[in-house]
Amino acid sequence: MAKVKSPVKKLLKLRMIDCDINSFMELARITGIDYQRLNKRLVDPHSFTVFELLALEETLHLTDEDLLKLIRG
Repeated sequence: MAKVKSPVKKLLKLRMIDCDINSFMELARITGIDYQRLNKRLVDPHSFTVFELLALEETLHLTDEDLLKLIRG
């Protein structure tokens, strides 16, 4: 059976492409979020902290709609 990609992961990957960020490791370094923590947040998007959401918003230039999708998971 094919693995279903998380909509949050898809959204972040699309925004990363727009910002020329090649990997989640690079995104973690730029935002200051620990790489392992970022991976855990991608699995459980409801656990994102305000600091992490703000860091992602600044780095990836997320819209309000994008932030709502992240919060909802």
